[in-house]
Amino acid sequence: MAIWEFFFSPLTLGLGGICFALFLVSDSWKKTYFRRHGIPGPRPLPILGNMLDCSEGMAENLCNMRDEYGKVFGLNFIGSNTLVIGDLDMLQEVFISRFSAFPNHRQLPVKETPMDSAINNLRDSQWKDVRNVLTPAFSGKKMKQMNSIINECCDQLLEHVEEQRLKGTVIQFKSLYGSYSMDVIASTFFGLKVDSQKNPDDPFVKHARKCFETSLFSFRLLAIFLLPFLGPLFDALDIGLFVKEVKVFFHSVIHKMVAARKAGTEKRLDMLQLMVNAHNLDATADKKDDEDEVDKLVDVKLKNETSGKQKRELTTDSITANSMMFFLAGYETTNAAMCFSSYLLATHPDKQETLIDEIDSHCPTPESVQYDVLRKMEYLDCFVRESLRIFPPVATADRYCDSDATVNGYEIEKGSILMVPIYAVHHDPDVWEDPKEFKPERFNKENRGSIHPAAWLPFGIGPRNCLGMRLALMELKFGLIRMLQKYRFETCDETEIPPVLGKSTGFLCPPNGIKLKVKLRESKVLD
Repeated sequence: MAIWEFFFSPLTLGLGGICFALFLVSDSWKKTYFRRHGIPGPRPLPILGNMLDCSEGMAENLCNMRDEYGKVFGLNFIGSNTLVIGDLDMLQEVFISRFSAFPNHRQLPVKETPMDSAINNLRDSQWKDVRNVLTPAFSGKKMKQMNSIINECCDQLLEHVEEQRLKGTVIQFKSLYGSYSMDVIASTFFGLKVDSQKNPDDPFVKHARKCFETSLFSFRLLAIFLLPFLGPLFDALDIGLFVKEVKVFFHSVIHKMVAARKAGTEKRLDMLQLMVNAHNLDATADKKDDEDEVDKLVDVKLKNETSGKQKRELTTDSITANSMMFFLAGYETTNAAMCFSSYLLATHPDKQETLIDEIDSHCPTPESVQYDVLRKMEYLDCFVRESLRIFPPVATADRYCDSDATVNGYEIEKGSILMVPIYAVHHDPDVWEDPKEFKPERFNKENRGSIHPAAWLPFGIGPRNCLGMRLALMELKFGLIRMLQKYRFETCDETEIPPVLGKSTGFLCPPNGIKLKVKLRESKVLD
């Protein structure tokens, strides 16, 4: 019997039909979970669940669902029943006070070597050990050592902006800021000077950009999440979230770099070297450099929990995975933050003038832009925080329930997936007065104390907050300061008001970019 005759025989088709029917029954029963437990939410479709409800953009759709179903509702998203929590007191319990019940992220249905060794994919004690090793590498003291590296990248950014300005063309800042973000990561993490704007065909740049070509709704990702029982097959075929070519390239390059650093044949001041030496670093002397009060408490808590333990050296695979993870986490988010901040400056010229005055007062020259100066610039901090509130680069975050827990009257079973709708929380009128209005003064010293700890979430909160927060804020603030030392941002006919937000990935980076003009500051021209 020919193989096609076997697959299309009445017996095979009949058995296949029975199996598919049983799968549909089981799948449909699973998708009634929230309805059976009295939790509101949109009705899921067979197999796809609520994917189509989110296909037009996670950010706005979750806001609409919050208005319709309340601050806590259920979705069947990418193959799992997901409890969406926008209630601030519940979020504070999940992230901080009840952290022991929700210490991990959702586990991927595929192994995804070597990314399974990255800190965001590690769980429980493994995560805690690696966090303890990496934390000192991201201290304020270490950030100061990055001053000259980031300023050099700012020099390249300004050079490319000036070229565009002299041409008299509208500037697409998504492209320029993407190159700036790429250059900062290449320099601070790998000690590479690539100038990705001038050298788009550089192997590092080409492979790095491929990391962001996949949509959440691509067939490959849908198959991975909707058919998790095929995980072993995907692992055997090395099919994962990232293109194999990209993983092979970075794995090869970083392995060679780490080998050179460990052999002592090459030493540089970058995050890769800090990760190689991380087991010998001590965070105690750097605690005074912490900027965020919650983050400070977290660092102390983790240090107390791991005190007396010998910090283990990171393996080459772990360094490779975490280098790739920090790149993935930092590239698109910083690009988005820079784009949206520039848009807000152009559309709020009065705020722009206030920020320019502060910059002229504290750091009027490129040489004066230093990490220590950032603390003195209160309005810059308010501006950045409000920009990240209105346009958080990432729309959602997740948590996994490791043990049965009761949070604010909700019984959350072990194995439950929680989604945190960051954008929806940031635009909740019950949390923020006039949430769509851009008001940096929300975050001044007089008002900051009244903000709920879980109301501002661009970097998360609690023990699993973003480890690279200080570096990301430094990169963002340096870029804005250097731009405003020389230019003012202005809107033009091509500027989208409001900007279109990203839909096909979890990032909000505008798919059409941010098109603006810049005007050379006549009162103070800086070379």
